Amino acid sequence: MKIFRPILSLILVLATTLLVSCSGPSASAPPTYTPEKLQKIDTYRIPLDVARQRIPELGEAIVNEDWVNASSFLHGPLGLIRRDLTYLSNALLPDEQEPALNVAKDIFKHFENIDAAVNEKNYTVAINQYKEVVSDLDVYASLIPQTEEPQAKVTEPINQAKAAMKDAENVFEGVKAELKETVDKITPDFDDNA
Repeated sequence: MKIFRPILSLILVLATTLLVSCSGPSASAPPTYTPEKLQKIDTYRIPLDVARQRIPELGEAIVNEDWVNASSFLHGPLGLIRRDLTYLSNALLPDEQEPALNVAKDIFKHFENIDAAVNEKNYTVAINQYKEVVSDLDVYASLIPQTEEPQAKVTEPINQAKAAMKDAENVFEGVKAELKETVDKITPDFDDNA
């Protein structure tokens, strides 16, 4: 009888292991966007919205065959678009990342082709690639979830920047007026002594 107890225990352990391993997977809820994740996506989306708003400047430079400004725009305001779109794509849910990354890669190729065309001063290639990148930016934006209207977010920093520039201009005008007044006060003193 003593020999049957360990064998019975072993059989029960094996049966339990078999039952647990053969049980079906538990149904889990599909991943969803949490408010924190949406906030992160909204933050990463800002450069995309700014690029979409400012991309006509690149088109205008290409149409005018202003190759210097086109190159400057590609390497300036659009210089970090590859990084920004990669961050944004990686912030999406796992099943949404691959389509977004594929469209982002197309966008990168278009920008590289525009850059090469600008360097070669090839209007036809540059304008065709520009049209493609505008279309792909819109496709990419449609893949990104929105919690609010992006234009409100984009215009807010731009309006703040415009207000700051206006304040700076006012300060500059005030300093210029004070300087002129000081020069006017000093100039008659030099004339009286001469």
